[in-house]
Amino acid sequence: MSFHIYRPAANLHPYVKHYYYWHDDTTGVITLPQSLLSLGDQYMVFLLEGAVNCQPCRHAAFSLPEASVIGHFTCSSQLKVKGPVKAVIVQLNAYGGYRMLGINMHSINNYYRNLAKLPGGHWQQLAAQLRTVNAGQAPALLDQALQTGMAQKVYQCRQVEQVADFLQQQNGQVNIGHLAARFRLSRPTLERMFLEVVGLPPKLYAQMLRFKWSMRVVQQINASRRQPGEAVQMPSFFAPAAAAVAQLPAQATAGAAVA
Repeated sequence: MSFHIYRPAANLHPYVKHYYYWHDDTTGVITLPQSLLSLGDQYMVFLLEGAVNCQPCRHAAFSLPEASVIGHFTCSSQLKVKGPVKAVIVQLNAYGGYRMLGINMHSINNYYRNLAKLPGGHWQQLAAQLRTVNAGQAPALLDQALQTGMAQKVYQCRQVEQVADFLQQQNGQVNIGHLAARFRLSRPTLERMFLEVVGLPPKLYAQMLRFKWSMRVVQQINASRRQPGEAVQMPSFFAPAAAAVAQLPAQATAGAAVA
């Protein structure tokens, strides 16, 4: 298996976190770990070889096309890959999908959007170019494509970014009414804007952040109790171990409205 992690261009920060190039010659079905996707982030996936199937616990299973963006998962899910597989993954932050693509991310919670069907053929062309390069050449192509995508969008949602960043800084420990007052917005306006840009209600996003923070605390406690030679790192392909958290357990999102 070949797996590479790359840092995107500085001007793509904070929307783009990492690039991942994954090549595995294993034949057959590979069940991926629950810690594969970092909770609260979004992912663009360019599938150059193989097949990926996702089964959210409360939604119909789906297979990813050649180029896609995956929305937030609000329930546990199972990911399976049929190898050999070669894929390029772009890890976005909570509002990176809206910034890069200009689509309402709420419409693809627990699902995906086929990038080949977006106007212009920009992402379909990128997928074709990625097939012709090696791992070391992929980051430059991704930088150029994402910078072009940003430049083509008329963007007026900085306030939502500030709200999301503030929630993250507070680890989700914020009352939504107080949050609306802090940013001088009515609660309905805050929820409407946040849902469009981030793809989640602010209350659910805050809940996810609290869950991630709790898991980090548990990991730190467990690590401190182990002997140095016994420390075990949480397996994760696409996110640093300290930040990768399994999707919310089913009971944590009971009653939450999802697309």
